[in-house]
Amino acid sequence: MKSFIKDLNRILKLNWKSLLVFELVYRIFATMVLAKYVNFVMKLSLKRLGHSYLTAETFVQFICYPLTIFFVVIGILVMTFAMLYEIHVLFVCYEDSLDGQKTSVPVMIVRGAVKAIQFVKKYPFRWFLYMILGGPFLGIHFLISEIVQTRILQFIITLIGNVVQDYPLLIMIIAVVYCVSLLFSLSLPERIRMEKSPEQIRRKYFGRDRTRWIKKVLIILFLQFASALFIVILYVTAMMLMVGIVRVTRVSNTMVSAVLFYGRVVKYITSIVAGGLGFTTTLLGLYILHVGYECGDLANKKGVLEREDSPIDGRQYDIAKVQGSRIVTCVVTFFLLVSQIGYLTVEIRRDLPNLAEPQADVAVTAHRGGAKMAPENTLSSMKYAVDALADVAEIDVQETKDGKIVLLHDTNLKRTTGFNANIWDVTYEQVSQLDAGIKFNKKYVGERIPTLEEVIRYCKGKIKLNIEVKYNGHNKGIVKKVVDVIENNHFENDCVVTSMNYKFLQQVKQENPDIKTGYTLKMTYGDLADLSDADFFSVKHTYVNERFVEQVHKLGKEVHAWTLNYQGDMQRMVSVHVNNIITDEPELVRRVILGETDRNPSFLTLLKYALH
Repeated sequence: MKSFIKDLNRILKLNWKSLLVFELVYRIFATMVLAKYVNFVMKLSLKRLGHSYLTAETFVQFICYPLTIFFVVIGILVMTFAMLYEIHVLFVCYEDSLDGQKTSVPVMIVRGAVKAIQFVKKYPFRWFLYMILGGPFLGIHFLISEIVQTRILQFIITLIGNVVQDYPLLIMIIAVVYCVSLLFSLSLPERIRMEKSPEQIRRKYFGRDRTRWIKKVLIILFLQFASALFIVILYVTAMMLMVGIVRVTRVSNTMVSAVLFYGRVVKYITSIVAGGLGFTTTLLGLYILHVGYECGDLANKKGVLEREDSPIDGRQYDIAKVQGSRIVTCVVTFFLLVSQIGYLTVEIRRDLPNLAEPQADVAVTAHRGGAKMAPENTLSSMKYAVDALADVAEIDVQETKDGKIVLLHDTNLKRTTGFNANIWDVTYEQVSQLDAGIKFNKKYVGERIPTLEEVIRYCKGKIKLNIEVKYNGHNKGIVKKVVDVIENNHFENDCVVTSMNYKFLQQVKQENPDIKTGYTLKMTYGDLADLSDADFFSVKHTYVNERFVEQVHKLGKEVHAWTLNYQGDMQRMVSVHVNNIITDEPELVRRVILGETDRNPSFLTLLKYALH
C-alpha cells in the first residue's frame, strides 16, 4: 500500500495543475451541455405530445414516448463517448507524468481526442460495451451527487421503488451491478491502452489468481472511500465557511434566507468536484495497479510505455506541437477556465433570490386539518386547525361504495382505522362504524370518519377549506357530488377544490366556474400557461424556487407549497414569496412568517439549515 501511495504521488506531482484545470473546465462544460440537452429534449417531446408542462401525471407518458426514448438513447451514446474521451485525456496526463514530461490542457485535449477516435475505430461496437460496464464503478461519485442534486432523478428512483416495492431486491441489484462494474474496471486500463487482445485480457483477469484480485479490489475500494470522505469533509468545511461569512456580512433577519440559497450553491459546486475527483482518482488507481503496482517502482519506469499515438500522424502531431507552445497554451487554458467560471457565475446569479428581509403575506394551510396534532381528516383535526389560527384546513375526499363523500387520504382504510378494505368496496354505514382516532392516540377513541358535509357545516364561519379530490380509478363521478355538497351549503366562497387529476379541475369549472381550483403537483417542468382551469398551483416545496414563483405570478396565479414541517424550508418558501404554505405545524409557520423564530440564529442553527 505504501508503494501504491508513493506511485500516486509521483504521477500527480508533475501535472496536477493541468489535471485540475482540465477536470474543472470539462466538468462544468459537460454539466452545461447535459442541462441544455435535457432541457431541449423535454421541451421538444412535450410539444410533440401536445403538452407544455411535465408533471407526475404525465411523466410515464413522456418517458415512454418514442421521441423521448430516441433522444435518451442518443444522450447515452454521447455520454459514454464523453466518458471514453475523458479516460483517454487522463491517461495522456498520467503517461506524460510517468515519462517525466510536463503537459498542458490543450495538448491533453487534442491527444485525448485522437486516441479516443483511434479506439472507436479499432473497436466500433466494443467501446460502448466497455463504457457501459465500467461506468457504474468509475462514475459512482458522480451518480450519487447527481441523484442528490437532481429532483427529476429522485422522482424516477421513487417511481421505480413504487413499481418494484421490494427494496431489498432493488438494493441487491444495485450492489451486483456495482460489483460487476468494479471487476470489469480492473482490466479497463489494458483494454483502453490496447496492449493486448480482448481474449488475452479475459484469460489474464478471469484466471485463478484470486489473491491478486482481492488485493486490487481492496486498494481501489479504499481509494474510492478516501475520495468520498475527502468530498464530505470539503463539503462540510465549505458550508461552515459560508455560514461564517453570512453571519459576519448579513443582518440577522436575512441570515436564514442567505444560508439556504448559498447552501444550494455550495452543493452544486461540490457535486461538480465530487464527479471530477471521484472519476480521476478511481481511474488513476486503476492505472497505477496496471502499469506500476504490478511491475514495480514507477520511479524506474520512465519510457516503458509504448504510446499508441506516437507518432499520431503528421498533421495531428503538428496540431499538438502548436497547442503545446507556452503562449498558446496559457491563452487557451485561461480562456477555457474563465469562460466556464463565467458560465457558472451567470447560472448561479439567475437563481439568486432577493435576500432582503421578506415582507410576505403568506397564508397558512393546516395539512389534513392538523395531522401532527390530531387524527388526520377528522373533526378533531378541524378543531385543531381553527384553534391554531390556520387560514385554511386542507382535507382529502373520496367516495364510498354507495356514493357518500367522506374524508380519507389513502384508498385503503387500514392505516388510519386498522380495517383492511378499499374505500370503494365499503358503504358509508360500514365506514361510520370505524374508529379513526385510536391508532393516533387513545384520547381520540371513537373518532369517526366524517362526511364532507359534516366538515363544511363545522368549518363554516370558522375556517376555509382546501378540498383535495382524490382520483382512485373508481370515482369518475365524484366531482359533481363534491360540487353539489359545496353549493348546497353555500360554501363556494370559503373553499378551493384541488386535485392531482387535472380533468377533475376541468369538471369543477364546468359545474361551477366560480369555485377556485388548484392543481396539485408532485413535480413540475415547463410552461404552465395552458392550464387555464387551475387558478393556482399547489406544488411540492422541493420544486419551488424564486424563478418558478415569478413565472406563476406573471400568469396572475398563486403558488401553494406543500408539505413543510422543517423551519428552514418554511423560511425559504417565505423568502421566495409563495402565497400559501401547507404544513402539519401551522403554529410554527405562523411564527416564521411573523419573524418570531431565530431572530439572531446561532452558527450551529444556520449550519443545520445549510446541511439540511
